[in-house]
Amino acid sequence: MKKLFLILGLPFIIACASSQGTGTKPPKIIGNWQWIETSGGFAGITKTPESTNSIKHLQITKDSIFYYDNGELSNAQPYKLELAMSQLSNKNEWQIDEAVSKVFVHRQDSTLVLVEDCFDCFSHKYVKMKE
Repeated sequence: MKKLFLILGLPFIIACASSQGTGTKPPKIIGNWQWIETSGGFAGITKTPESTNSIKHLQITKDSIFYYDNGELSNAQPYKLELAMSQLSNKNEWQIDEAVSKVFVHRQDSTLVLVEDCFDCFSHKYVKMKE
């Protein structure tokens, strides 16, 4: 019975473990992303498009990120993805190397989360826009 459980359960355990790790391939982040939430900080605040009365989105190409606020381009900068040690998770994760502060990227299905790497920083959640 134990052998049957191992045979049937092992693929499930491996699949779960592999979806949690960073893997050797960087996440696919190219595309347009609509902002849905920012949360964190010392006070544990949450901001949304409704609470801020603003619409933000990212356009990510193979080497640049374009930031839009209410349809207007507000910033553009080059980036590259690289594995780096996160002080929050104490693991190697995919970092967007774009600025002085460390920002790690996580993607699950159509959701992109950018996590600032400090204990009272913010995480920014985006959803993939239809092309």
